[in-house]
Amino acid sequence: MEWNPETLQNLSQCFLHTLSPIPEPRRAAERFLSEAADLPNYGLAVLRLVAEPSVEEQTRHAAAVNFKNHLRSRWLPSADSGVAPIMDSEKEQIKTLIVSLMLSSSPRIQSQLSEALAVIGKHDFPRNWPALLPELVSSLQKAALAGDYAAVNGILGTANSIFKNFRHQYRTDELFLDIKYCLEIFAPPLQEIFVKTDSLIDAAVSSGGSAANLKPLFESQKLCCRIFFSLNFQDLPEFFEDNMEKWMGVFKKCLSSNYPALESTEDGLTLVDDLRAAVCENINLYMEKYEEEFQKFLEGFASAVWTLLRDVSKSPSRDQLATTAIKFLTTVSTSAHHALFAGENVIKEICQSIVIPNVSLRDEDEELFEMNYIEFIRRDMEGSDVDTRRRIACELLKGLATNYKAQVTEVVSHEIQKLLSSFSSNPAVQWKDKDCAIYLVVSLATKKAGGASVSTDLIDVQSFFASIILPELQSHDVNSFPMLKAGSLKFLTMFRSHLPKPFAMQLFPELVRFLKAESNVVHSYAASCIEKLLLVKEEGGRSRYVAGDISPFLLQLMTNLFDALKFPESEENQYIMKCIMRVLGVAEISSEVAGPCIGGLTSVLSEVCKNPKNPTFNHYIFESVAVLVRRACERDISLISAFETSLFPSLQMILANDIAEFLPYAFQLLAQLVELNRPPLSPNYMQIFLLLLSPESWKRSGNVPALVRLLQAFLQKAPHEVTQENRLSEVLGIFDKLVAAPSTDEQGFYVLNTVIEYLDYGAIAPYMTGVWNALFTRLQNKKTIKFQKSLVVFMSLFLVKHGHAHLVATMNTVQPNIFTTIVQQFWIPNVKLIMGSVEVKLAAVAATRLICETPDLLHPAASKIWGAMLDSIVTLVSRPEQERAVEEPEMPDVLENVGYTAAFVSLHNAGRREADPLPDIRDPKQFVVASLARLSAASPGRYPQLIGENLEKANQAALLQLCSAYNSIII
Repeated sequence: MEWNPETLQNLSQCFLHTLSPIPEPRRAAERFLSEAADLPNYGLAVLRLVAEPSVEEQTRHAAAVNFKNHLRSRWLPSADSGVAPIMDSEKEQIKTLIVSLMLSSSPRIQSQLSEALAVIGKHDFPRNWPALLPELVSSLQKAALAGDYAAVNGILGTANSIFKNFRHQYRTDELFLDIKYCLEIFAPPLQEIFVKTDSLIDAAVSSGGSAANLKPLFESQKLCCRIFFSLNFQDLPEFFEDNMEKWMGVFKKCLSSNYPALESTEDGLTLVDDLRAAVCENINLYMEKYEEEFQKFLEGFASAVWTLLRDVSKSPSRDQLATTAIKFLTTVSTSAHHALFAGENVIKEICQSIVIPNVSLRDEDEELFEMNYIEFIRRDMEGSDVDTRRRIACELLKGLATNYKAQVTEVVSHEIQKLLSSFSSNPAVQWKDKDCAIYLVVSLATKKAGGASVSTDLIDVQSFFASIILPELQSHDVNSFPMLKAGSLKFLTMFRSHLPKPFAMQLFPELVRFLKAESNVVHSYAASCIEKLLLVKEEGGRSRYVAGDISPFLLQLMTNLFDALKFPESEENQYIMKCIMRVLGVAEISSEVAGPCIGGLTSVLSEVCKNPKNPTFNHYIFESVAVLVRRACERDISLISAFETSLFPSLQMILANDIAEFLPYAFQLLAQLVELNRPPLSPNYMQIFLLLLSPESWKRSGNVPALVRLLQAFLQKAPHEVTQENRLSEVLGIFDKLVAAPSTDEQGFYVLNTVIEYLDYGAIAPYMTGVWNALFTRLQNKKTIKFQKSLVVFMSLFLVKHGHAHLVATMNTVQPNIFTTIVQQFWIPNVKLIMGSVEVKLAAVAATRLICETPDLLHPAASKIWGAMLDSIVTLVSRPEQERAVEEPEMPDVLENVGYTAAFVSLHNAGRREADPLPDIRDPKQFVVASLARLSAASPGRYPQLIGENLEKANQAALLQLCSAYNSIII
């Protein structure tokens, strides 16, 4: 794209039209820009437009946003993105212009260009952009000298974006060379501006400077702190170790000083808090990683942070400061310097002045509970990434308990009793104190190994439950004090394994009742509690609660669960749906239960098909359907027709509307239904089978495992139909495509193995030359450990199903005597890699039959091959898997993807039950030695010599031991 007045005019008009509220000109402009983006020098032209002062600010801002996004997609596009990369010559011109342009732009445009610069830096800095850092440093020094803090902060913001990349990279020599380069150039001027700005802040504060003057200075210090964090993250640089006094002095001043001009306004206070939070993150980093070098500053910082926390209000705007400050104290409490907290009443003071205030409910918590139940649960029960004050305060207590468990237990137990006494004095008003007490108990409970069982020293669980929790659960009004109800349900969920079964059974009806609570959190917690109770195991691993336990109230439970999905905001409540799935997995499914349940599930499924939003909820719907079908049909197979009648409309809707998210689920459910049917299959199924053979169906990689699963079901249940009208040729065409790519070869073998297992030899014989050709071509071109193991299993399955004669004959049609070559060069070295009990048995039996029945291998000329195969067989059956395992790194091939490429998610309850191809053989070791004994009896004296000449000493000893164990003799 050539830069001239006409280009400027056209681009200006286009970017102006992209802001238009009228769809037609906006879409036309977007279309023009999308096409123009493919032209050489498009990015450069847009950047020049951004620099053009004669163009309106809003147009230039729109151009800056477009420029940033253009760089994101085209600076270094992925190979399969289909977009043309920016040419190297254009890249160099952009890199030459962008820094100076960014610094001379207005704040809005500067922000966009800074992000664009960071995009380039992520790919090119520092190796392919050595001029960047010197240019930034030069500009920083000029701006600092001129007192231009808008420019200073623009440069620091850019540097911060670039250096952030150092935080979470793997520690490599290359990374440390890059950090060293940045430190040498940028650390001294960074310190210079940091110290200078600190002096300017001191002067402004002492002279009563205005908030307007202080704001850019505080922004600068915050950015310096963020850069400090990035440059120190991987290791302690010598520069910062030598200058630690300077940095720590300013850090401490930030935490200890007051800034009334800023702290008197909300936005000013936020700026001060942001700086202090950045300081807390820096000192926490030093405490975690460089404790020895930091220890002389520790006591002063601990005191400063503690003092600061006492004055931090409960306002949400101050959450970031509160959580980072508490994190620092937590790190100190678990360090070698925990004695700072050993003083008399220190832990009591921390509990009263820091923990309790931060654990107590705030108005904002109540609002979140009522207005956004999903986020509330995510923070409260699931431990989301968001560091809430409540959780961080409890983490501090846990940290203190690492070294002072007795004191922490005593202090917190006392505080819990105070809170409960306060509640008792006026329950209607002081209910938040009871909530706080319950939260402390639940949060400080210690999880035992495995995570299902918890313990606590703060209370006696049974008596606390009886006196504090039970009254809430037995309350007649499920809607009163919903936060207390939720806390009590959470307590029951946490300590579920402590409750004796008879007592828990009395509570089940109460939990069922709470599913009718209007509060989304309460009915979600009730569902979660029921679901978790049904998972409780006894010491022997047996389930504590079985079908008979929930039978008395099963219909009411299911009714309430489906009714709960009708509450506003709970139409796609994943906790309710997970509970439905769990109950159906435990309960006795009679036709009286199955009918309403399948009706409820298909009704929900029809709704979510209109607009799939919640992947977790959707997964549990399909799992619920699968477990209902499986368990109901186990009891009464005649129910299958009713399930088909209910499910087919939804499944057909998914297929007809190509609902990409649901296709893998639909195919798995169809596979389950096919497997439950008795032949012959209905025309409805055979229509789906024809759809399955269409190449279009296989283009999305996320569908492949589910399609294979469905294809296996048809091969198993309709083998006769599969062999009609050239369909087997199409099935093997699918195998051919799948086996050619390392990412799908395993799926190809699933298809092929099922063909071998369920189809007559007469049907498959005409195709075997093509099958072997495909397999040997892949073996030659793209050999992987996974493929080699799959091929050994396939050959073993073929042999045990159709005999060695057909195996040898079909292989040799590819090339005369290729069978012997394959055995010698491939089968012998790879059979010992096989894992899994069924696979090991199959491979051992097949290889044994090979050497005991195949004339080619029994011939004296094949003695060495015979001995080598026996050596591998003995390794396979006598050595543990970890000794035989061979791992390989594999980069999966990416199939041609079309449109939505949802990852395949397996349905546990619709899983295929893998059949044992050798059910009559229980012990492969016994089979091996018994077969060898029979073979040697026919030729006495021959095989002991072959064994002595060809088996490793260890395997000779192992074979002798096996013969002894099974009373077999090789003569």
